[in-house]
Amino acid sequence: LWMRRLVEIDKKFNAFHSAAGDGNISESLFSSMKIIDAAGGAGHVSLALALRGIHSTVVDPRPNVGKLPGRDRKALKKALSCIKSNGENTKSPTNTIFRKAIPFSTYRAWFGTRPNGIDPVFREGFTIDDEDPTKLPICSMCSDDQLLSSCTAIVALHPDEATGSIVETAVENEIPFVVVPCCVFSRLFPDRVKPLGEYDTAEITDGGSNVVSTYHDLIDWLVAKHPSIRVTRLPFDGANLAVWSTFKA
Repeated sequence: LWMRRLVEIDKKFNAFHSAAGDGNISESLFSSMKIIDAAGGAGHVSLALALRGIHSTVVDPRPNVGKLPGRDRKALKKALSCIKSNGENTKSPTNTIFRKAIPFSTYRAWFGTRPNGIDPVFREGFTIDDEDPTKLPICSMCSDDQLLSSCTAIVALHPDEATGSIVETAVENEIPFVVVPCCVFSRLFPDRVKPLGEYDTAEITDGGSNVVSTYHDLIDWLVAKHPSIRVTRLPFDGANLAVWSTFKA
């Protein structure tokens, strides 16, 4: 059962891995040894990376950051237990990639910035009796953790409120990234103004709004942040548009 779970994880990783359909992104994004899994929640993206021997750190403000569900913790534990001292997993089938599995790291923090108006109970696990939630650290280029300043790529699958910060940080510092956006949070970010983009279907009319309010508005808003940014549709249902750049000519 655990091996079947590893195969399922590998299939999902392959979909994410092929986001750009480009050899450059494969080399610069997934062969890198210092990946930040931004707003990564329980750590499923980092699990897929860890099974391939790629170092990653889940950065998320929730108390359960990096705490995988039981079956996934078991799958990783089994993969790690098969590793010999030289780092080769001899018990894995020869046609799989789980021969250099490693643990992944976690860091409870916001990525880039703490958005105003977020729900501290849902996003940070704080209650009325807890200490000031704004004391949670911020992972940034100048923070003491040095994760962002030393990373070579950022990945994010459905990072919710952190989506804008992730792309803006990557663009500002030209860090290769791939983000698969999901929710828009238009009320939380009323200052986001949509550009005219590929996914616009109608012009704004009198009484209309130019605030980023739909999924495709959000995609256009992100793409407009740098001329090198591309969009690739991934082979799974739901919010499946990957926004990415390697910042290479």
